[in-house]
Amino acid sequence: MFKETTAKKALNKSFVDNHENIDEDKAGQLIVLAEQKIKEVQEEKDADEKLTAAKQIVKDINSAYTSAIKYERAKISFLLEKIAEIQDGEVNPSSGANA
Repeated sequence: MFKETTAKKALNKSFVDNHENIDEDKAGQLIVLAEQKIKEVQEEKDADEKLTAAKQIVKDINSAYTSAIKYERAKISFLLEKIAEIQDGEVNPSSGANA
């Protein structure tokens, strides 16, 4: 009996039932056919203009958020450096942070 695996969960019951007692040669043939189908689907995916356009939109939107986050992190870094300078007495020696 076929073990409960991720593959079995992904397959429909009829495929599993119909191939429960498959011989090695037939299994090999089906593997080759499945590999060919994967290649075809991947080529279709790569040629899909809508998917390519959607990926570009996501990339563009992400870049705006990424830039904003980088800017805010740079501000934090700069301000932490300034606080460290103040605490070391290098800037504004009369600051309350030097206590």
